[in-house]
Amino acid sequence: MPDLSTKTVLYLEDEILIGLDGELILKDIGFGTVLLCHSLEAAQAYADSQPVDFALLDINLGDGRTSLSFAHHLLERDVPIAFASGYNRSEDLTADFTAPVVVKPFSTVTIRNAVTKALEGTD
Repeated sequence: MPDLSTKTVLYLEDEILIGLDGELILKDIGFGTVLLCHSLEAAQAYADSQPVDFALLDINLGDGRTSLSFAHHLLERDVPIAFASGYNRSEDLTADFTAPVVVKPFSTVTIRNAVTKALEGTD
């Protein structure tokens, strides 16, 4: 795994407790800065105002909203991404992406593997 201590990860998770758990995992695997966002609007504001090296995006954000269009926006800016989902069949939603999908509840190992896969070939 590359050195993540100087990297910033944008983590979009609408469930606050899951977000806090994921934030700890992202810090544990070495990210220097974790930008935890609980809304798509906050995530977009972060992404538009500062450099982001990686993004972990919850697919389903409640009220029928998803992070998929935001994911396309990040990829256009060459930001590697991974998705997180608590739903089976999330592959149907992410079929247009090559990004890894982490199934919730996730662990340090599953997040580390997704980050490694997403960052392969980007350095």
